[in-house]
Amino acid sequence: MFDISWLNQTGSNVSKEALIRENEVLKKQIQELLTLDETGFFIELDSLLRAILKKALVLCKAESSFFSLSGKDPSELDVRISNLILEEKMEKIRSQFRSEYLRWQESETPIISIEDFILLPLVRRHKMLGVIGLKLTPDAPDNICEILPILASQAAASLESAILYERMFKRLLVLSNVFILGKEIVTNIDLQTLVDKFLSIARDGTDSEIACIFLVRENDELPYFSQVQAGEGIASFAPDSNNGFSPMIQNIRREEKPQLIAELKGNQFEESESIKVTGLKIRDTIGLPLKPRDKFLGVIQVANKKGNAGYRPEDLDLLKILGSQIAFVIQNADLFHNLQRAYIDTLSALTSAIDAKDSYTRGHSERVTDLSMRLAVEMGVERSEVEKIKIGGLLHDIGKIGIPEGILNKPGRLNDEEFTIIKSHPELGVRILGKVEFLAGVVPIIKFHHERFDGKGYPDGLKGETIPLLARIVSVVDTFDAMTTDRPYRKALSTEEALKEIHHCSGTQFDPGIGAAFIRMMRREKE
Repeated sequence: MFDISWLNQTGSNVSKEALIRENEVLKKQIQELLTLDETGFFIELDSLLRAILKKALVLCKAESSFFSLSGKDPSELDVRISNLILEEKMEKIRSQFRSEYLRWQESETPIISIEDFILLPLVRRHKMLGVIGLKLTPDAPDNICEILPILASQAAASLESAILYERMFKRLLVLSNVFILGKEIVTNIDLQTLVDKFLSIARDGTDSEIACIFLVRENDELPYFSQVQAGEGIASFAPDSNNGFSPMIQNIRREEKPQLIAELKGNQFEESESIKVTGLKIRDTIGLPLKPRDKFLGVIQVANKKGNAGYRPEDLDLLKILGSQIAFVIQNADLFHNLQRAYIDTLSALTSAIDAKDSYTRGHSERVTDLSMRLAVEMGVERSEVEKIKIGGLLHDIGKIGIPEGILNKPGRLNDEEFTIIKSHPELGVRILGKVEFLAGVVPIIKFHHERFDGKGYPDGLKGETIPLLARIVSVVDTFDAMTTDRPYRKALSTEEALKEIHHCSGTQFDPGIGAAFIRMMRREKE
């Protein structure tokens, strides 16, 4: 079928000595080729291709060469390495190979002749993994016909090993990232942060350009959360795309079965799916339902497999592993937020109990909490710390539950004994809440919000930055709210009067940096 008679130019009159020498050379060459088997296990794929091609050049004395890997369409030569071949020449070889490939499938001949090149199909288990192309010189060994099949066989074995190694190594790396993500899930319940990392791992692990997630509640028609990630993570769904909740995703939701589309062109979902991400055209995709324990949570999707390879079953397997992790996050996030709401409701009830005892400070804890959180954001405090103020602000005066109402509501100034009792409320608050483990992070706010920057506060007389930051923030706002509300012994000050007093007391009672930030924020909001 393929004419390779021109390869064997050996004459019939060969001496016995020459034949022996030729056989010895052939043995050495075979030994050289056998070392290729080892190579695939130890070096990366591109390095292996170069090593194989270098050996082929030396053994066959070729003047130019190329190495192509098989992708989704083996008839298309995906040239990874090319030596001394003009692009015009390479195009001719590609064109002829497309037509010759069908003929080769019928026979699986060891050599294909195209133009002045010989092409060696690298075959394992009746599957073409790649092609070596060689343009031989007149100095090619006389036994070239014996060398080429051995070269192809050994190169194919090495290539298969390297491809499997690369896939397994990448899979191991991805699963390592999944393990790290799993550990983070235990300590971080922020859904947005974890989704970002999840989509990044999904993209990298499946070699995809795009990753999306759609979270849907049981009785809702549309997702309550959807996100797309591509390139550097910056991506958006196209206008009028229903936030990416396309007919294909809706179909996966209905049938609750995964879908792998190797070629979107000509598919029933092509029109809506291909253009749903701004600035990108989707070519191929995998969609997977998130359904742990028979509860449907949403759909994850990856699209646009990089390189010439298509999506494989192992890509779907990897998504299933990742999907189980993100499903765990979603369920935990829901449980956590439900629990958090229960905590906040309980804390609000405690705050109401304080207000019931001290009628002059009704709403004080809520106002202090709101202003303290805004001040913390103004100062660039981390989000997790701002969340502590949300609870610590509500509970900062919880110790007043243990203070007699007669002292709390006394119309005149307190005497020394009464003031000593009032000063005990921070420590009373710590006694009430100190054994509640989940509130450990807010106890410093409760205990130290009456400390002074100059060290003259209570209960411990802490000074300067030894006072916890959140307690210093709440201290400024607590005093401001006290000054701007009516008390039994005086009328409320105006906002401006109170801000001037905070400025006057900055550096003594208050942290000067926090005092300045509060004044700046309040005056800006007033304007």
